[in-house]
Amino acid sequence: AHLSDVALMSLEEQEVLTKLKRRALGRASTKLFAPERKPGFSMVTNKEVLAALQKILSDTHKATDNWTRDRGCALHGRHHCDTACIFKHRASVPTGFELTRAERNRNAPLWHVYATTRSAIKQETQSGTGPSLQRFSPLSAFEVPLEEPLDPEVNEWRLLHGSGWEACKGICGSNFRLKLAGTGATWKTPGMESGQPLYGYGVYLAERSTKADEYAEEIHGGLKSDEGCHTMLVCRVVGGLCRVVDTNEFDADDLRRDILDGPYHSVLGDRVVKLGKPYREVVVHDNNQIFPEFILYYKRLGMPD
Repeated sequence: AHLSDVALMSLEEQEVLTKLKRRALGRASTKLFAPERKPGFSMVTNKEVLAALQKILSDTHKATDNWTRDRGCALHGRHHCDTACIFKHRASVPTGFELTRAERNRNAPLWHVYATTRSAIKQETQSGTGPSLQRFSPLSAFEVPLEEPLDPEVNEWRLLHGSGWEACKGICGSNFRLKLAGTGATWKTPGMESGQPLYGYGVYLAERSTKADEYAEEIHGGLKSDEGCHTMLVCRVVGGLCRVVDTNEFDADDLRRDILDGPYHSVLGDRVVKLGKPYREVVVHDNNQIFPEFILYYKRLGMPD
């Protein structure tokens, strides 16, 4: 069994835990020491940090063979037409991304849970009782100045997740909600509220900005300078022991059991090497293995008017 027990909780139990976390965050501190700053966001102003975040966007962009069905239809958007229409009228893929600003997530309680989970998984992988850890290095696993270095001994990475800006804010506050898996931009039959994610229900994260951008949404409202921009999260993720899937011969329920009941901590869906598909993705079933670190506000480049 894993040392992180949250992954074994039912969705209802996880909701109760989330509510308890929120309640704890709202309590007044009675400590003798100065209280920590409340969770929130800090505007990133350091030029080196901004340059590193722009580098993540630019260096992980895929310039060719970069369209998938999740990008949607140029005429109807996502989930409003059938597959034939989508493939006939493919939505354009940006030629690049320009960072306009970034916010750093200042959520100490969430970080504490993440750091504790990271330590527990590292202890587990070094216990000698299970498979040896095979190191992987996603394209997005860049270091960021002024931040704690990533730990390769536990497969700690930076990965990307595109979404609407309000959703990004919510994730930074209380982390990903696993019960919402499949209800976002995952491919769905038109008219259905949710779809079946490829590798089963979990949190999906990308190593390429082009893939994460498929699920980002244009900002309407908020700051005037953000109008027309999109958002994605840069997340620290503990991959631990990865269950690598590089063919179409797998069962999503078996993958979930390998994570929850077996020795693995994450799924690396590699559809590139053998299947010739554009992207790899990482799936995590315990949101405590994720810390949403930055919100990136950016412009899509090279899009038709």
